[in-house]
Amino acid sequence: MVLKTMSGENKYKKKINILLKGTRGQASLEFALIVPFVVLIILTVSHIGMLAYQKNVLEQSAREGARVVATTNSNTEAFGCIREVCSGMEQERLDINIEPGDRNSRRVGDMVTVTLSYEYSGITEILTVFTGKDIFIKAKSNMRMECH
Repeated sequence: MVLKTMSGENKYKKKINILLKGTRGQASLEFALIVPFVVLIILTVSHIGMLAYQKNVLEQSAREGARVVATTNSNTEAFGCIREVCSGMEQERLDINIEPGDRNSRRVGDMVTVTLSYEYSGITEILTVFTGKDIFIKAKSNMRMECH
């Protein structure tokens, strides 16, 4: 009976081959485990960007609405201007409030306030399910009446 002994180099090659055979598909598995988290992060960042954009649109439309009321003393024109600036948003979710509301109660030099509230929909719908509260974006603008 002849015994063959492995040289030191062959022992290491055999151990390396055994280790490498067990790593097949490892990268695919890691990729499959990481992808949902990456997608969630991308969606969250994009919704935060959309929320910031809609907040800026509301602030701009509140300023424009207050300017229209201050220069024309017309609620109808202000509502039209606000809805035009917010044309890319769902109009039924938009609430417009002008104070003082009656055009006859406003005098030159008085402050007029336009307050907008928008019910945000997006990734925050998940929060609404858990908390039972809607998420609102609000904007407010004041201007001094220039005409009667």
